[in-house]
Amino acid sequence: MLQFESVSKTYRNGFTALEAISLHIHEGERVAIVGSSGCGKSTLLRLAAGLTLPSTGRVKVYGTPVTRPEPRVGFLFQEPRLMPWLSVVDNVAFGLRGPARQRRDIVRAALLRVGLSGCGDYYPKQLSGGMAQRVAIARALASAPRLILLDEPFSALDAIRRAELQDHFLQLWESDQLSTLIVTHDVEEAIVLADRILVMQPHPGRIIEEVRVDLPLDDRREAPGFESLKKQLIHSLRQADPKAR
Repeated sequence: MLQFESVSKTYRNGFTALEAISLHIHEGERVAIVGSSGCGKSTLLRLAAGLTLPSTGRVKVYGTPVTRPEPRVGFLFQEPRLMPWLSVVDNVAFGLRGPARQRRDIVRAALLRVGLSGCGDYYPKQLSGGMAQRVAIARALASAPRLILLDEPFSALDAIRRAELQDHFLQLWESDQLSTLIVTHDVEEAIVLADRILVMQPHPGRIIEEVRVDLPLDDRREAPGFESLKKQLIHSLRQADPKAR
């Protein structure tokens, strides 16, 4: 459903962020990208979202070249990016089209799914970090995307809240079977959330390794093989960027 065909991205200052990226994410698949800072992970997400265009190659969603933001693609940023002057309900509804009653029903259902059904009248300043990110998830889900892109979505949270939201996101994924592409610096998070992990090297950014996660989805953190897979990925990251050692 998402394809990168020999995609490279060079900026006007001559910096090449990505080179010869080819990948295919299938319907319902969860893919994580790991790599050191500056390897082009976020650029890759922006290309998938249609927020920037490739210098060479093509990005496609369902076979159609991506040239602008695609309604079937949702984006969850590192920060919730809620508008402080809008209530939770209005933040989730922002950008929705259709009759007012239909929009209200969509927002109500989205907030229920993230466990915030009683918080619609709150404003962002009244929310904890975890609650704010749940609102951002509800907003991303409200448009009924088939692919969701996540850029370090839980990194600003403490370890307990991060694990809670990771588990909650997996529950949502099991319900909707959304295709997911997540960028993260956290190797454990990549193992917990993905079926497949792509390791990138910097200068310019390239995919150098693919690692399959053959662990049961239920409570992967405690699964046999979790620690060995974690060590394998850390070794791969060190090989990918010797300067980061």
